[in-house]
Amino acid sequence: MKIAPVISFINMKGGVGKTTLCVGIGEFLSNYLNKKVLVIDIDPQFNATQSLLNKYEKVDEYLNSWQREKKTIRRIFETPASILESAKPVPEVDVITELSDKLHIILGDINIIFDNSQEAVRILKLKKFINENNIPNKYDYILIDSPPTISLFTDAALIASDYYLVPVKIDHYSVLGATSLLRVVNNLKYNHSSDIAHLGFIYTNTDEQLTAKTGRIKEQFESTVPFNQLYFFESKLTRVRDLTVGVQGNIPSSYQKSRSDIEKICEEFMAKVEELSGGEDE
Repeated sequence: MKIAPVISFINMKGGVGKTTLCVGIGEFLSNYLNKKVLVIDIDPQFNATQSLLNKYEKVDEYLNSWQREKKTIRRIFETPASILESAKPVPEVDVITELSDKLHIILGDINIIFDNSQEAVRILKLKKFINENNIPNKYDYILIDSPPTISLFTDAALIASDYYLVPVKIDHYSVLGATSLLRVVNNLKYNHSSDIAHLGFIYTNTDEQLTAKTGRIKEQFESTVPFNQLYFFESKLTRVRDLTVGVQGNIPSSYQKSRSDIEKICEEFMAKVEELSGGEDE
C-alpha cells in the first residue's frame, strides 16, 4: 500500500499565502479528488485551523470544548510535569478531529507558545506521534502548516516531514525569506540527520500577466544559485480579490478563478510527489 508523504508548507516570511495554499490543497484533494488528507496546524497563529473550522461551521466547538480539553496540537507537545511521571504515547483519537470523511485536522492552538521546556525532547514529539500511531498508513497526504519564523515548531515540522513546499510571492522580500529557509533546512539536516527533500516553489498572489519588473524578479530568482537547481511549479495561485479579503472565507475552491488554480496546482502537486517518491508501493 502507499505510505502518505508528510509535507511541510513553509517560508521564513509571512503573508505569502502559505496557509491559503496548505488548506486549499488539502481541501481540494479531499473534497474534489477523493483523497484522505490530514492537515496538521503547528503554527501558533492557527490560521489553518480557523479557515477550516469556519468552512465546516465548527468554530464554537473549538472554543467551547476542543481547545479547553487540549484536543489540539498542544497535547502532542506535552512533557511530564515532574520526574515522577512517565511519558506516554498520545493516541490519535485524542488530537485528530474529523471535519469530513476524507478531511481530518490536528487543530492549532495559540497556547503552545507558553510550553517552552525540554526543547530537545519536544522537537521530536510530532515525528514520534506520527510514527507511534502509524499515521502515514491511514492517509493519502499529510500536510503541515508551519510557522513563518525560526522556532521549535518550525524544526519539529521539518523533522517530521518527508518534503517541504515553499509558497512564494514574486518580490525581493519573499526571495530573501526563501534564502533564509534553505539555510534553516540545511542546518536541520546537519544537526538532526534529516533527509527531508525540496518539493518545489509555488508562486502565490500573482497577476495573470506579469509586469516587466515582476518578470525580471522572477527570472532572476529562478536563475540564481541555488534556486536554479530547484523545482518551480508551473501552476500558480493568482490574485483573487475575494479570496484575499475572505468574502466567503479563504478556501480557494470557494471562488471560480482560484478553484481553477488550485485544481491545476493539485494535479502538479500529486505528480511531483509521485515522481520524488518513485511511485512505488511500500
